[in-house]
Amino acid sequence: MRRLLCLAPLLLAVASGCTETEPPEAVFIALQRDFAGFESWPRYFVGNSPLPGHSVGDRFGYIKQLAPKGAAAYPVGSIIVKTVESGATKQEWALFAMAKRGGGFNAAGAKDWEFFTLRVSTSGVPVIVSRGSNPADGDADGDADGGTTGGGYGSTGSGSTCNRCHGLPGTEQLDYVLSAVLRPGAQ
Repeated sequence: MRRLLCLAPLLLAVASGCTETEPPEAVFIALQRDFAGFESWPRYFVGNSPLPGHSVGDRFGYIKQLAPKGAAAYPVGSIIVKTVESGATKQEWALFAMAKRGGGFNAAGAKDWEFFTLRVSTSGVPVIVSRGSNPADGDADGDADGGTTGGGYGSTGSGSTCNRCHGLPGTEQLDYVLSAVLRPGAQ
């Protein structure tokens, strides 16, 4: 017994050296409040030519938490909101977003990114309609399923999904951001 007591400090020292673990990867879960005031974030014109799954109109990107100049990736917690500003009121705009969630989310697509469809309420507040790795558009057909069916968000019924474009091979080099002016560190 005495020997065991003498060995206890040594065993504790060895065990503590063996239990080194890497810190857990940061995770950010975007909530509706995180999109509030997105129109006050830095705004960038990203085009107006037709894109699969998107309505036609002038598109703008708004970025919350810019990546450092020359960075290869956005930090966890970054949010990009893309508006397609077609219609007389903001309630008619198409709004899409991506939040850098981290934690290996969406590993089979745009790794670490969660996608959203949003709408602006009559009081001017952005509301989450659907979210996930392939959110639905939440239209009158009631398909706001959080991306479980992958049926697409396009108002044209194109079947386009966020990962179909953002998760293509090679897009990981762009941190899955397709617009050149919105890529990390480009601002």
